[in-house]
Amino acid sequence: MSDTDEPASKFIDQYKNYGRTDATLQEERRQRLLEKQKRCREIELDAGRPGLLEELATEAHPDESMECQQNPATKQRPKKRIITSKLFTNKVQLSEWMHERPDDLENWLVRPCPVGQRCLLVFRQRLAIAFNKRGRSIAAVRTKQKLHDAIVLDCILGKDRTFYILDALVLAQVDLVNCDCQFRFAWIESKFYENNLTTLLEPKTVKGNDGFRLSLLPSYDLAHHESVANCWSHYPAFPEGTPKLDGYLFYHKESHYVYGKTPLVVWLFAFMLNDVLKLPPGLVNEQHLTDKPARYTGNYAEYIAEFDRMQAKRRSKPRAKSRSTAKMDTATDEPSGQHPDASLWEAMEAAPLDSDDEDLRAQEQDAMRQLEME
Repeated sequence: MSDTDEPASKFIDQYKNYGRTDATLQEERRQRLLEKQKRCREIELDAGRPGLLEELATEAHPDESMECQQNPATKQRPKKRIITSKLFTNKVQLSEWMHERPDDLENWLVRPCPVGQRCLLVFRQRLAIAFNKRGRSIAAVRTKQKLHDAIVLDCILGKDRTFYILDALVLAQVDLVNCDCQFRFAWIESKFYENNLTTLLEPKTVKGNDGFRLSLLPSYDLAHHESVANCWSHYPAFPEGTPKLDGYLFYHKESHYVYGKTPLVVWLFAFMLNDVLKLPPGLVNEQHLTDKPARYTGNYAEYIAEFDRMQAKRRSKPRAKSRSTAKMDTATDEPSGQHPDASLWEAMEAAPLDSDDEDLRAQEQDAMRQLEME
C-alpha cells in the first residue's frame, strides 16, 4: 500500500480539541443540540413520525406481555411478576456533570433530588408500573381508579416508597417529549394539583402493607434571585431531612426530553455549588458546603475525574452472586491503608442518577425486589 493509500489517523478528529476543556466542549455541544432540536422538531412533525402517545396506543397492555420468575427446581408458583417493556427501554433522560458555570445561568431551572432509584412511572388503566432504564419493572401497583389516558412520569423512587417526580413524558393527553423544559415543568405542576395526582396510588396494598406515594419535587428558576436563595438557603433540603438529599439537577429551559445523556441537563452535588457556580457568599447554606467527602478539597474537576474513574472501576468488578459475597462486595478490594475513601464511596452509592442498574449492590436489589407487584 502506498503512502497515499494509508487511512487517516483515527484520532485526527480530536486534534482540533487539543488544549480545550470539557467545559468549553460542553457549552458548544449545548448550542449545537439546541439548534438541532429546532430543526428536528419541524422535520419530525412534517414527516408525521409517531410520538410516544401513538407508541403507547399500539403497545400491548402489560398484562399481555408479562414475564414471570419462578424457581425451576421447585416449579412453585412465582410470587413476583417481572414486567418488561421494549417501549420504555433506554427512555430515561440522563445528565452530565456540570463542568463549569453556564454563561446563561438565568436560562436554567434546578430541582433538588433525593436519594433513590431512577425510573419511569407509567400509568395505564388501573395499573402503575415503574420501569428502570432497561425497561424492567421495579415496582407495580394497582391505582385507585381506572385511567382513560396514559401517564408517563420520570421519577426517583425513594426508600420511603415515594415516587418523586422530576419530569414527565406524557401527561393529560399531551406528548411532552418534544416540548421545552419550561413548558413541561409548568404543565406538570398545573396538572399535578389540578388532577390531584397524589390520590392515584393506594396508601395501603392488598396485603395491608404501606403503599406508594406520589410527590412533585420543587423547581427553582435561576433567573430570579429570590428563587435561588429559597433553593439553597435552608438545610436540610427536604423537611426534617427526609428524604436524604442526593444533589441537584439543572435543566436548560429550552431543552427537550432526550432519551439518554444530554449536556442540557447537568448535575452537581450540594458541596460543589459554590466552587462551580461562583455564587455570592451566604447564598448557599454553609451546612451544604461543609457536608462533603473528605476527598473533596474544592478542586471539582479533579474530584469529577476521580469519581468517574472509581465508577468505571466499580462497574468492571464481578457481580456478587450470593448474599455472603454481596456483603464482602461492600468493601473495596484494595489493602487497608491505600486510601479507599469511605466518604467517596458513600457519595457514589447515594448518586445512582447516571449509574447503571448493575451498579446497585445485591442488598439494594433485594430491597427493590420487595417492592414489586404487591
